[in-house]
Amino acid sequence: MRILFLTHGYPPHDLGGLTLRCQETVNAMRARGHACHVLTSRYGVDEGSRAQEGITRSLYFQANVNHYQPLDFFLRRPWQEQANRSALRHALDAFQPEVAFVWGLWNLSRGLPYLAEQWMSSERVAYSIADYWPMEPDIHETYWCLPAQRACTEALKRPIRRVALRMLARDKRAQPLVLQNVVCVSQYVRHKLSEAGALPHGARVIYNGIDPQPFLEAANMRAASQDTASLVYVGGLAKHKGVHTAIKAISLLKSQGKADGLHLTIIGSGHPDYEELLKQHVGVLGLAKNVLFRGRVPRSKIAEILADQDIFLFTSVYEEPMARTVMEAMAVGLPVIGTAVGGQREMLEDGVNALTFQPDNVADLADRIVQLACDPALRARLADAGRQTVLKRFTLERMVDEMEKWLETIVAGGAT
Repeated sequence: MRILFLTHGYPPHDLGGLTLRCQETVNAMRARGHACHVLTSRYGVDEGSRAQEGITRSLYFQANVNHYQPLDFFLRRPWQEQANRSALRHALDAFQPEVAFVWGLWNLSRGLPYLAEQWMSSERVAYSIADYWPMEPDIHETYWCLPAQRACTEALKRPIRRVALRMLARDKRAQPLVLQNVVCVSQYVRHKLSEAGALPHGARVIYNGIDPQPFLEAANMRAASQDTASLVYVGGLAKHKGVHTAIKAISLLKSQGKADGLHLTIIGSGHPDYEELLKQHVGVLGLAKNVLFRGRVPRSKIAEILADQDIFLFTSVYEEPMARTVMEAMAVGLPVIGTAVGGQREMLEDGVNALTFQPDNVADLADRIVQLACDPALRARLADAGRQTVLKRFTLERMVDEMEKWLETIVAGGAT
């Protein structure tokens, strides 16, 4: 097959687990003899960056990653969308794909898959959906619908808002998506989108997967701590990820005299305002000796770092579609304490392969940390069950097998 992947980010300039999974899928498909080309954003690319064969980094984001610039909506958006249209047209003409695979659209215009459906026919466009974009407003709509923080600014924004929203509504009416071929990363995502009427032709589910081998190898080097409990969080730093819950739980345990030997390592980066807020919490709560921010680390180091910890924390407060960080922690042999939100309900079984707690509930998380820290036998049992969960249900090979068969059906003109 000849597959054109359309995604908002691609390593090494990635934007989280979804884009990493795209790279792994592309590499696996190429290893199986399929020709793949990636069309992605300019994110992270500067003038000195080298071009990579099989990857075109030319798409413009709709807005700044961290701070929306409203003037750009009127001054830059028209020509950037035209540039994106030309980039897609060029990729289709040059690569001649049999199927266009829309992987991620965060901060990209939905006009791109619309054009792919028009130029290739909707029967030859496939979608992997790992979030809720078909039913949610895009970045522009989100900004213009928000009230300004100050009354005087709101008075200025109100008439401009009406113009902007009319423009967006017009574009949406002119670019309806067929969404004929869709896979969702969890039953939860499919159910939520179906309930909202966002999947007109239905969808199938193909669960995320990871390559467990690096984590299994790192697990062989593990030596669990005896007198301490090393907690670790890996992922994006944004309010909906709930990292503040973990910091406050450590503070609660410290106030109860139960934080001796407790250390939390936070790996990842995100919105600078939220990162700064987390660090302020640590300072104000006097947790400098208990909490370490390591920032982003190379992917090649993740397995080794996880293997040096005792307990993995998954703290999301929003309906997480399906988190690969939990799979990686389980594969390396870490017991997981996490929120059973969204698609995680299909992975985490309380008391079976993990301990769960209520989202944003500091006391609940603190209790779970104490429970697991004080019970080595429970840690071992959950760790073993978690690893088996990944090996049986969430491997990259299984995921690619299912995707390959599905895409071949689409190329052959079969039913979705």
